[in-house]
Amino acid sequence: MILPSIRLFTLGDVVLQGSPTESTGYLYSGRVIVTVKVPTTIRHLEVVFQTEQQGWWHPLKRVSQPRNYPITFRDVLYVGPEEGGGRVWGRGSYEFFFQIVLPGHLCETMYTELRRISYEVRANLQTGALGGARRTAVQAVAVKRVPYFGAVWESIASDVVNVSAVWRNKIEMCAMGCSRVQRDDQPLRVRGVVRALEKGFKLTKVGVILEERTRSRIGGMGGVKCSSSIAAQRYLKAKEGADSRQNKDWFGSVLIDQMAFEMELQIPKAYGKIQYDVKHGPVTVSHRLAFVVAVVDQLGR
Repeated sequence: MILPSIRLFTLGDVVLQGSPTESTGYLYSGRVIVTVKVPTTIRHLEVVFQTEQQGWWHPLKRVSQPRNYPITFRDVLYVGPEEGGGRVWGRGSYEFFFQIVLPGHLCETMYTELRRISYEVRANLQTGALGGARRTAVQAVAVKRVPYFGAVWESIASDVVNVSAVWRNKIEMCAMGCSRVQRDDQPLRVRGVVRALEKGFKLTKVGVILEERTRSRIGGMGGVKCSSSIAAQRYLKAKEGADSRQNKDWFGSVLIDQMAFEMELQIPKAYGKIQYDVKHGPVTVSHRLAFVVAVVDQLGR
């Protein structure tokens, strides 16, 4: 028997504005197209937004669980009469529009060592044939959270990356980049400066590291579990990255005053090696940029 085909079209990911207590939610919409090749009895058609099947897990059993998870929201698009097991649809294409109101407190999508939270939208078509054969179309959906317009934490987007440190009062380091808010799957350009506070040191390594930190509340005990991983890193090769106004062969050269370097760090695509920042919930995710410099003294130490 030739069953109908079903296609699902959506407008992309769910973007919530504001914190879980501030967000007013999101109206998720799209359309479903059912193509019937031979007259077929149709019983039911619905669209379901839910946590992804087998996508809600955590190896640490005591990690605190958010309330009301896993979740399911649905929009019923068609229900056929009970008598006869539905209604016969003739040959052709049938288009249905759907809308699902999602609450503002949804947890954001993440794939971390401590927890995986993922969502999907499913269009389910049930026929009256063969004891109720089912056709399904599935799409993965990411839930993201951004500040609402005018929020205090929106101002972070205008802040500039600026990290600095002094090593044993002998070497001063600083790194400057563009905005503290970066998009995934994009290059992050960083300018680093190494300044000698004491003579006699030679440069042997220059690079930049993007570290991802995960912090999880442990249910019932009020404890916290933390983990960290390197999301991206970039070390310059000899004669690479040095400012054009200075000696490009920086490797092994003596630091007389200061040296500047231009570096480009490729940020990975989200949900692979890196996650978006998550500020709310039992698991939070943050990132730290580190400018790395290695030196040796005149004795090679």
